[in-house]
Amino acid sequence: MRKPVADRRPAATAGRAITRHRLDAASTLRRGQAVGAVVAALLLPGAAYADSLAGRVLDPQGGVVPQAELLLYERTGGGQVREGNAGPDGQYVFDDIPGGQYVLEGRASGGSLSGSAVVTVAGDQALDLELAVSGIAAEVVVTASSTPLAVQEVAKAIDVIDSEEIALRNELSITEALRTLPGIRVQTLSGPGSFTTIQTRGLRGHDTALLIDGMRFRDAASPQGDATGFYANLTTVDTERIEVLRGSGSSLYGSSAMAGVINVTSRTGAGAPEGDLLIEGGGLGLMRTVPSIRGGLANDRFTYSGAMAYINMSGGVRGENPYKSVSPQGTVRYRFTPGLSATGRFWYTRDELRLTESPAFPAEVLDNFPATGVVPARALPTDQLALFEQGQPFAAGTATFVPSQNDPDANRESSFLNGSATLQHTVAAGTTYRVSYQGVDTNRGFLDGPLGGGPFEPATNNRSNYDGRIDTLQARLDTAFGTSNTFNAGYELEREEYFSASSTNDASVTIGSVSHSLYAQDQLHFLDGRLQATLGTRLQAFNLQDPLFVGGSHPYAGVTFDAPTAYTGDVSVAYFVPTSGTKVRMHVGNSYRAPSAFERFGGSFSSFSGSFSYWGDPGLNPERSVAFDAGVDQWWFDSKMQFSTTFFYTDLLETIIFDFANFPAATDPFGRFGGYRNTGGGQARGVEMSVQAAPSASTNLRIAYTYTDSKSNTATIGDDFFGVPGLSEHMFTLTATQWIANRVNVAFDLFAASDYFLSPYGANARRMLFHGPMKADLVLRYDLPTGGGLRMDIYGKIENLFDQYAYEDGFLGPGRWAIAGLRFRY
Repeated sequence: MRKPVADRRPAATAGRAITRHRLDAASTLRRGQAVGAVVAALLLPGAAYADSLAGRVLDPQGGVVPQAELLLYERTGGGQVREGNAGPDGQYVFDDIPGGQYVLEGRASGGSLSGSAVVTVAGDQALDLELAVSGIAAEVVVTASSTPLAVQEVAKAIDVIDSEEIALRNELSITEALRTLPGIRVQTLSGPGSFTTIQTRGLRGHDTALLIDGMRFRDAASPQGDATGFYANLTTVDTERIEVLRGSGSSLYGSSAMAGVINVTSRTGAGAPEGDLLIEGGGLGLMRTVPSIRGGLANDRFTYSGAMAYINMSGGVRGENPYKSVSPQGTVRYRFTPGLSATGRFWYTRDELRLTESPAFPAEVLDNFPATGVVPARALPTDQLALFEQGQPFAAGTATFVPSQNDPDANRESSFLNGSATLQHTVAAGTTYRVSYQGVDTNRGFLDGPLGGGPFEPATNNRSNYDGRIDTLQARLDTAFGTSNTFNAGYELEREEYFSASSTNDASVTIGSVSHSLYAQDQLHFLDGRLQATLGTRLQAFNLQDPLFVGGSHPYAGVTFDAPTAYTGDVSVAYFVPTSGTKVRMHVGNSYRAPSAFERFGGSFSSFSGSFSYWGDPGLNPERSVAFDAGVDQWWFDSKMQFSTTFFYTDLLETIIFDFANFPAATDPFGRFGGYRNTGGGQARGVEMSVQAAPSASTNLRIAYTYTDSKSNTATIGDDFFGVPGLSEHMFTLTATQWIANRVNVAFDLFAASDYFLSPYGANARRMLFHGPMKADLVLRYDLPTGGGLRMDIYGKIENLFDQYAYEDGFLGPGRWAIAGLRFRY
């Protein structure tokens, strides 16, 4: 049984109806075939295992650590994990496990002590695990190689946010939890639920791949086929940890992993039933409730974990941007034998958000623009903004833009359903195969009417829908050749479908494609594990299907689609010097992003002309990049402090842009006058530095700084600015947690970024300089002493502690606001 996150304290010894037109049934993925494959695999004989791992969990002085939390990762099981706890005497045991290599991670209550060890299990294996005061968030990571590695083995830049930190910081969303990591720029345009982007190492938002339990999550109906449209929907529900890999990741994870990979890992549960009930409310009219339960049955042959988050924000920014969200998430696993298991997971989210108008540039503020040069971004005060929204005269003062305005009949309704099933079978010690299926349904609906004050308000109420569906089938084999070579290879079939329609006409667009991928990776361990080398490769081939345009003809009929294949390779090396606690690492690889359905065949229907305009090109090449990074990780004071520095360089060799100005209309085979085409890219380079420290068992500190210089090969604003619009060159973050008297916890985090350039729509193509955002949050938590099995803590949180009004891209964010809450644990 694992303790609830909130209970982790320092140990005494040292958290109008629209009709959808689908493609022909013959083109869809046969779900029955996948089910049949799973059933057939279940009928395969499985060996009986009697292997075990047992021992004690010890502190630095050799004393036992009672109730330590343990995670046992299968080295060749794709990171599948078993959970456990040491007893009051520090003893632990994992019975009935397949023989092979494992990574054991241990952590004392509160994370004050942690440690890990690589162990080969053959028969009854004994291992005493020694913990130490540690300044790092996790001793074991999976995302760097898709297999578990101890932190000293990792050759790539990676950071972890675990459930303990999420709980202590009381973060509402996954993206807010990531804000403090080096190399990561999280931008939220307004309050909770509003549009959010993530830029990694100065690249674009769609260059970072999102995984849920190791499988890609993306929206097939988004313009770039990525997950950006749903970042704002990712609330913290039943999350165990978030791993963030920076650098190329396509050889392992496929499309979109050019800048990095975010892997959200779900809880699995074990032991006696336990759970939480969180109730909180306060500023912005926010109320949030999160009940959860987890545990195991039949000696943990069946484990389960589930939670549901409900958010109702009645006010929002300026009291007129309500937001609602409901999000259940759960995971179950059944072990038929110690070496044969089936895992199922689902995550559903439905959100409703009142939207705002984009920043405006009426003549009154344009008159404040200097004749030449950079325009300082100065927002119209909120009292004058209210007059502008009412169509009344207002005093512009020195303002150079009108921030986002309330729109009473503009709403966004969105939902996703993500479900997966995995069969994993260890056929021999060190050899495992697994078959996985994942389905992702995404739906985004935009409603608008005539009541707003924007320049393009519709005459009547309307709704536009964008729906996506992705089915993914994976088969993978992992095998270990002794203790120095781990090899894995796999096949992936992915089918996706895009659908869009509007309530104002009968036109719709349906686009589909199927892709096949092969990938392989070899991990080599030399010099007793001090030297690590990993080589990986992947190819993805595409089979495009005829698009279906209802309401008009299209130029793609009768055309043979020859979509280019994507190829990637990746090499990483790390060398660890135990005597000095120094690790030197290097990572180089090329990555890609496959053109989205919309980029290949996208079009839009005009109610005025009664016809489609077509923007897509089915022959687009995948976007390509080459990335290199090198760094040093240094541990000091018996791992109480870790310093990391990384130099990175990425060259975007080929990209996809939407273009009118330089579009070759005269030679376009589809008769387009503008649309998507391939072009060159640019370069991003910089440095990431971070320090993680645990001066004592009750104190944790993380400080990070990132410098990024990102340039395009062509001008991005005007004819003399080549930088990436919206990118801050400098970022600084700080996170600190402090336990006081074993019951009081204080958590503080700070994010600050330098000023950035942007040219919003309506600004006459002028370059504007916006102030960089700064946001600090403070959480105070007290664990109330109670009797029996019920425990409770009370907490309060101040968001934006220093009341810094942010105008991200000209959208007004909330000032200082606060919440208070109770967490019941049983």
